[in-house]
Amino acid sequence: MAQPDGVVPGAVADLLSPYVGYSVGVEDEYDTNVGEIITDVREADHADVGIVGMPFDTGCVAGPRGSRAGPEGVREDLTHGTCYNPEIDVDISEGLDVVDYGDVDVVHTDIHESHDRVERVLTAVTESGVVPFSIGGDHSLTYPTAKATMNAVDGQIGVINVDAHHDVRHSHGGELSAGTPFRRLLEDESGQLDGENFVELGLSGWHNSKYYVDYVRDVGAEVVTAREVHREGVDAAVERALAAATDGTDAVFLSVDIDVLDAGVASGTCAPSPGGLLPYQLLELVYQLGRHDLVRGADLAEVAPPLDSTGATTMTAAAVVTQFLGARKEAKQ
Repeated sequence: MAQPDGVVPGAVADLLSPYVGYSVGVEDEYDTNVGEIITDVREADHADVGIVGMPFDTGCVAGPRGSRAGPEGVREDLTHGTCYNPEIDVDISEGLDVVDYGDVDVVHTDIHESHDRVERVLTAVTESGVVPFSIGGDHSLTYPTAKATMNAVDGQIGVINVDAHHDVRHSHGGELSAGTPFRRLLEDESGQLDGENFVELGLSGWHNSKYYVDYVRDVGAEVVTAREVHREGVDAAVERALAAATDGTDAVFLSVDIDVLDAGVASGTCAPSPGGLLPYQLLELVYQLGRHDLVRGADLAEVAPPLDSTGATTMTAAAVVTQFLGARKEAKQ
């Protein structure tokens, strides 16, 4: 890869399959399509943000699979958007270099090997100075994506999980799964994630165990429920989340599970969540959290286009990616 600010070792580059599918469609001299600003990493000489696909959903054991198609589906919908958002008055057509590293070559029959490959790729990307935005895939992948931030940072990190579920299970039937990543991070031998720097943002409904929520509270994590976001607003949730995640840390990792959205607006996921957040709330959270100086990486999980009968879930997920790009543009200024 010929890119000074995003170069990854050859052995790591061999774990990636390029994505070459960005298609702008009808060109308009007055609009810049998001697909027009995303460069294949092999052809770029600088990068601020790097998109990485993780087409893996073997860790999904509590609902129907389909999120392995998330990276392709989200990328396709990215090209339906333009580079300017009048709500936040941010234009990413200039001043932000975005590259696509392609997809990690996962092994669908081996969750441990797939996680290892994701961790190796994202560690190299993060160490190169690029902020990775990884598109999954099931939520088990947040262990290797956030672990990559740990590997690349000499110090403590904060983690914000925007999710309807806690995902701190011991296991599902003795196996790693989409329900285990944050317990793995909290118990990681590096000791780089303290409970006080972990945030659960968006817990909702009748699908969380009191046993695991008690665990989260016992380790000192900040818990902001969807109900609190609805009643108290996004700004208050952001203030609480950043206060916890940035307290004494050297970096912050942001994870977004699309099932944090209400089931009525996001059915294209393995675990739809009645009572969840609304799209505006999620997009505003991603913008306000993503522009913080300490953010060194982010991921998006559980988008399942095969389950998305209207396409609304995948379209919203693409908006999450673009919103994060806008946040990083603001972070540079």
